[in-house]
Amino acid sequence: MVIKTNSNRFSLFILLLTVFLDWMSIGLVYPMFSSMIFHEGSQFFSVETTSVVRGTWLGVLLAASPLAQFLSSPIVGTLSDQKGRKPLLVNSLLIMIGGYILSTVGVWVESLALLLLGRSIVGIGAGNAAVVFASIADISKMDEKAKNFGLASMAGGIGFTVGPFFGGTLSRFGFATPFQFAIVFSLINLFLILFWFGETHHTRKQVKLSLTLGLKNIKKAFQVPNLRALFLSFFFFCVAWSFYWEFIPVTWIQEYGLNATEVGNFYAYGAAFYALSSGLLIRPIVSRFKPLPIMFIATVLVGFIIFPLLLHTNVSVFWIYIPIQQFLIALVFPTGATIVSNSVDENSQGEIMGILQSVDSFAFASSPLFAGIFVGFSTQTPIIIAGGFMLLASLVLLGSYRKKLFS
Repeated sequence: MVIKTNSNRFSLFILLLTVFLDWMSIGLVYPMFSSMIFHEGSQFFSVETTSVVRGTWLGVLLAASPLAQFLSSPIVGTLSDQKGRKPLLVNSLLIMIGGYILSTVGVWVESLALLLLGRSIVGIGAGNAAVVFASIADISKMDEKAKNFGLASMAGGIGFTVGPFFGGTLSRFGFATPFQFAIVFSLINLFLILFWFGETHHTRKQVKLSLTLGLKNIKKAFQVPNLRALFLSFFFFCVAWSFYWEFIPVTWIQEYGLNATEVGNFYAYGAAFYALSSGLLIRPIVSRFKPLPIMFIATVLVGFIIFPLLLHTNVSVFWIYIPIQQFLIALVFPTGATIVSNSVDENSQGEIMGILQSVDSFAFASSPLFAGIFVGFSTQTPIIIAGGFMLLASLVLLGSYRKKLFS
């Protein structure tokens, strides 16, 4: 049982600030990728390069970070059970800073290989997401987890609101500029953890580690009887959202002629509603209803809301759709994390959050590898495939938890 103290509240505040700075750094560079590759005059490709080739490389670029995160997050999460949360947070931030530096150099010298390597290193550092959620679980009572996980999602949403907005604006001074600012904010994040964050996990647990732990976690995720279907549904959900949210900028650029700044504004707009929803709007729902039914209804509604976008030809419709989508997405992540966290004891939080992060990262890594090719053929692909996978996620929940959903 976790006793709520001033120390716990301060640790939660630092963790939320860490999530904010982490996602702000990520958001600063996010609008750049589609623009660097698909806009005319791209410094990485010749004018004759086809959309299929560009889309394929965009998929590889977007997949690099989550693929590395998929490999690193279970190791980082499990190590945090052994050595404590703080050392892992510090080392992961140092790795992320190195990745942003290398990415900056890649943009300067117009090297796609260096940019890909930099994104991979950032992904290794981003494995600290499992540690952050495990730390939040450490200091949260059972009935507080959904609320606190929601606050973490809100912090990330605010960071991803500010990041893309300023990233799109800073891109006017060159595509390298947002990466440089990401370095600065990651350094601030590191300073906060070093000097302000107190260790939240003091019981040590010895677990054998290996570089293939991510793959083992995927196998393990689908061997846990009471969570097998939940992990599968969460995987389909992440594939759907990754396919849609990471590649809809291609539709905005090619169908509506948006530039990097305008794409960044849309991302910021969506993240702002995600943050508002995660921190405030979903609270009455997550405090009143059980996590599983909330997750099911949210995935169903997102799937049905995405498809009507095929019927619209005016980009202004996204100003209406995006807030609705973000509210529903904000319901899925904290409820899913709560179900998973409540399934194990306090000494296994890092490990179980690492497994959840593995499923999440594997989905966000595999989706772009295929999506980039499809997007090259049709800019409507993100809408079609995302809607289909979202409904598939809800069907998995319905088929496996029918009694719990309606009891």
